[in-house]
Amino acid sequence: MEDFTFNDFQNFVSKQTDFSELFIKMQDSGELSSELKDDDTPVTEIDLEIEISLRKAIENQFPQHSITGEEFSDKTKPSDFKWIIDPIDGTFSLTKSVPLFGTLVGFLEGSLPRYGCVRFPLLGNMLICGDGEKTFEDGKLIHSSNETKLKDALILTSDENRLKRSEYSDKWNKLNELVSYHRTWGDCYGYYLVCSGKAQAMIDVDMKPCDILPLIPVIHGAGCEIIELKKPYRDVIVCSKDVYQDIVKIF
Repeated sequence: MEDFTFNDFQNFVSKQTDFSELFIKMQDSGELSSELKDDDTPVTEIDLEIEISLRKAIENQFPQHSITGEEFSDKTKPSDFKWIIDPIDGTFSLTKSVPLFGTLVGFLEGSLPRYGCVRFPLLGNMLICGDGEKTFEDGKLIHSSNETKLKDALILTSDENRLKRSEYSDKWNKLNELVSYHRTWGDCYGYYLVCSGKAQAMIDVDMKPCDILPLIPVIHGAGCEIIELKKPYRDVIVCSKDVYQDIVKIF
């Protein structure tokens, strides 16, 4: 599979992550039930339906590849290639009718994330794909900011209360004192904002592999830096290069 190119990946995810009809049906019905998993995070029927669909598509086209997903047990194969799926990153947002959630799919070679994507079904069905060197939004190159000073920066997180209860509470507070804006436009949408130059930093803690590994090629492809506060990618800050040195001094 050495000839499995970024273009092959883009073609696959462009087709297989298009669940627009599913979300139209959801919006028309006006009903979305959820339940809590063992880790107290919500899961919906849509999470399950999307992951099942993606797993079937991968198994049909790449039967020798392993699969890791958010909602079902791993499927391990002898191949060095693995797909990693988060069917809905930001399920809590989905359950509250907040459209800032997305479907994540990544392609790994060994432990190295080679390609990744995020699809935003309720934001124009926008598809972001990266290969670690370049990142595209619906086929057009995007890049992080490069001339923003820290005092003018926008920083993001998914759950500010979680940060305040973490070991980074004091550092988070200090960073907030030095910037103009912070918002909780988090989950995968927060990383998209940094990658597209609309924000300068995104910090998250207690991440699972499905939350972040599909985004690594997107983040690097957009020219962003990744600060691993706790490895491997457990607690992270993703930021643009223009504020990287300032943030490293704090954390």
